[in-house]
Amino acid sequence: MQAGGGGAAGARANAGQLVAQPGGTGGGYAERLIGASALGASETIVVGGAGTAGTPTVDGGNGGNSSFGGLCTANGGFGGQVVMPSGATPVCYSGTSGPTAGIGDMAQGGGPGGGPLRINGDQGQSGEGGESRLGHGGWQRASSGGGGAGRGFGGGAAGALARDGDSVNGTPGGSGVVIVWLFA
Repeated sequence: MQAGGGGAAGARANAGQLVAQPGGTGGGYAERLIGASALGASETIVVGGAGTAGTPTVDGGNGGNSSFGGLCTANGGFGGQVVMPSGATPVCYSGTSGPTAGIGDMAQGGGPGGGPLRINGDQGQSGEGGESRLGHGGWQRASSGGGGAGRGFGGGAAGALARDGDSVNGTPGGSGVVIVWLFA
């Protein structure tokens, strides 16, 4: 199963200045072989939702956990935060750390979201979205706009970039998925 990826924050820049934000992380992944005797009469399946897009001043939302009963869980990705203030001086920020492994015979956390950088009031780059086992993170921005959306399942969204008075929203992360195979 694949958890949902984190959304990315938006950006708002003052005139003659630039803002770039980090990407959201990829969702975690887990799989487990479960004997029929371990199953209840019914099991609850939860598909992790995509992390919501942030606004120019609000962080991106976290992706939801995916789970099969209490037997297997993949942790959702973290949303990219509003970290860079508007400015024209060089600066860079760390990316967003990915989620830890969940519960399963094989479980892994999601990939980190990339960090943004600003060279001056006109040049910079947002952070890329984090990778997931069943999807890819969104592409970085070097021009005003929301970052690229993840592809596949659970990819994190790339951060937004704004320059010279622009105000842009972030991008949602990729949704999760639960795949169940039945062997007789």
